[in-house]
Amino acid sequence: MISYLDRLETAVDYLVIWLKVRAPKKSGNLALNAIKKTWNPMANTWDIVIGGELAPYAVYTNEIWIARPGVNPNQGWIQTACIEAKPILQAMISGIMTQQDIDRIMVDQGGDLNVQFKTLAIKV
Repeated sequence: MISYLDRLETAVDYLVIWLKVRAPKKSGNLALNAIKKTWNPMANTWDIVIGGELAPYAVYTNEIWIARPGVNPNQGWIQTACIEAKPILQAMISGIMTQQDIDRIMVDQGGDLNVQFKTLAIKV
């Protein structure tokens, strides 16, 4: 039987992959380099970091454009991705999903991400 903490870490790993799949990919930098899990020793849990030094523009991919005319086509992508991932995250954390189910989903989502990066590479 998988411990709760192991299920929680697996859920964080899944959410990182899903955020990478759903991230805007003009250059691929945000998804490839700037979405990751980090250990927060103060809270004794995992955090997900989006942006930072590798992609300081990340906040602007999710928010309303103020300095630019028009509507940000990516506005709210982080919230949307979290809502989309919620049913799977709940199933992972609750223990409803088997390890085989989890492994299959992780491979499938990783495959989707690889296809996106290959498509991006062809465009460049």
